[in-house]
Amino acid sequence: MPAIKQFILISCCAFCLAACNANTTVPAEPTPSATDSPVETAESAPEMDTFTFDEVDIRGCGMSLWAPGSDPRSDGIYLFNGIEPPNGASEGTMRMKVDGRIVKFRRTVGEGEEYYGQFNRQVFKSLDGNLTVTVDTEVTATAEPEEVRSVKGTLTLVGPNAQETSAEVVGDAGC
Repeated sequence: MPAIKQFILISCCAFCLAACNANTTVPAEPTPSATDSPVETAESAPEMDTFTFDEVDIRGCGMSLWAPGSDPRSDGIYLFNGIEPPNGASEGTMRMKVDGRIVKFRRTVGEGEEYYGQFNRQVFKSLDGNLTVTVDTEVTATAEPEEVRSVKGTLTLVGPNAQETSAEVVGDAGC
């Protein structure tokens, strides 16, 4: 058989083989619906993620907390709580990234020393009521000229099924 005929025969066989396999379907993996959330499962604790200010709709004076030894500009922060408006607006002033999504919180408890609208112990509830965050901090230093406070403490996130995640944090509060 001349070489050209062998080439055509092999090409036709390859084409037919590809065409036969083209109708083979691979079962698709189920995609979670918009209501599925890892936070809703009893087996797992909610996961705290870091975020940058580009991801949130809040800025200005307040408190930012991040992991000790990390750089908040490049590694992100765990929490930002802005100073609450004097009218006590129902919109939450605190933001966290939980299970990959930005969540808004409202402060429900503020106890201890007050500094820049923050307290040594603060408890926040997500606007949907599913998550609670407790922030216990102590002021470690004060810097001039804006009186920025350096803080350290513990951040505890509790999910709807009492699953808990905690992290040691450092940060600052001021303008």
